[in-house]
Amino acid sequence: MKTLYTAILASTALCANAETFELTNSGFTFSPDVITMTTADDIHLVLPSPHTCTEVSESTWNADGNTSNGGFNYSAGTHTITFAMPGTYYYVCIPHASMGMKGMIIVTSSTGVGEHNALLPMTLSPNPAASTVRLGVQATDASSRIHVLDVNGRLVMESAVPANGTLDISGLEVGTYTLVLKNGQGDMVSRERLVVTR
Repeated sequence: MKTLYTAILASTALCANAETFELTNSGFTFSPDVITMTTADDIHLVLPSPHTCTEVSESTWNADGNTSNGGFNYSAGTHTITFAMPGTYYYVCIPHASMGMKGMIIVTSSTGVGEHNALLPMTLSPNPAASTVRLGVQATDASSRIHVLDVNGRLVMESAVPANGTLDISGLEVGTYTLVLKNGQGDMVSRERLVVTR
């Protein structure tokens, strides 16, 4: 009971420390252009027309390109952005990416505990993929499960680890997802991002 009470207190403290970041633009730049946040935080995005906040790959971002990687894509207006998975997210304004209108969001875990000290490497091929993807990772036990999360951290698919290593993703919409491998105890042991195209 004491352990449960301590866990509830810790969870409450984390929620109480959640922060909302304001993201807008100043001319043809995002303000601020780099946000470091946790998965407990959110972003209040306010953009006038014709600006967008569109996720791109790191290579596209470095090249001042504007080709979406299928991730988040917010048009002009007011939006709330949240992230369930830690990572670095790159974004641009589609009409003004060539002018350097871009930003970066660095998301860390909000648990205050390392996610997993020894995540197993996972490869996905092909990636981007259309209907199936081959998983290059070993299940840690017979009850391991694959969880597929969308860019907002919602669980959109769950599956046992396929015996042949090939996962059917034909039911997923075009976009960017995170594949998470969890063991029978529900601990994350591996994760990788997947882009679904058609």
